[in-house]
Amino acid sequence: MSMTTAWALLLAGTFAIQPPGQFHAGEAVARDGEPWLALRVHEKQAALVVTTLNVRVVRDELVDEEGAHTGLAISSPHDEGVIAYLRGGRLAAGTIEAVDLSGQQAGTGLPYQFTFHGQPYRLASQCDPQPRTVQEQQPQFDCRIELHTGGQRQLLARLGGYREPGSATMSLGDDASPTLRFAGDLDRDGKLDLIFDTTDHYNVSRPTLFLSSQAGRGELLHEVARYESVGC
Repeated sequence: MSMTTAWALLLAGTFAIQPPGQFHAGEAVARDGEPWLALRVHEKQAALVVTTLNVRVVRDELVDEEGAHTGLAISSPHDEGVIAYLRGGRLAAGTIEAVDLSGQQAGTGLPYQFTFHGQPYRLASQCDPQPRTVQEQQPQFDCRIELHTGGQRQLLARLGGYREPGSATMSLGDDASPTLRFAGDLDRDGKLDLIFDTTDHYNVSRPTLFLSSQAGRGELLHEVARYESVGC
């Protein structure tokens, strides 16, 4: 089997997502020397680029004792502008359409509002009007994050919400910051795909890959892969 054929088989297998950066032991999905597709984005310009990942063992400053090295640093020769490394299914190298998210508000970013192929989209949280319980004088709510377009809507994540006493502002999860990392057409079927961090905790990152080509009946898109890591 040629190297080109081997790479094609690896990239066409099960969907997976791997962010770049440094992680704790056991959190990495990728292995050193594997081929992945680097999602590189600059405003509306985006591309999937075949690259080889470099996975190095490094000192984890948060947990390693003197002399120990349990952390993993993940990079590639195509690191500039990389949102994530992807693989699997219909994903292939080349330019792709992307939504310019640079003008979205800071913080959690919710709600996100943008247009793709002339269709308006809204990604927003919605919480039940009445709390399910009260803990330490904080009303606790059941909340959802949904994608809306053209009269359709789809649930992307469920999480709790709460309000500080006397505040009208709803906080999601445990001071979580669900963040839209990418919106565009990753699988080139002309429909919207997302990479959305569905975290429910301030110390957890959970970038999740949603693809329209894998959507079932009644769905706009479907979750195909997620990655989870913790901070300190």
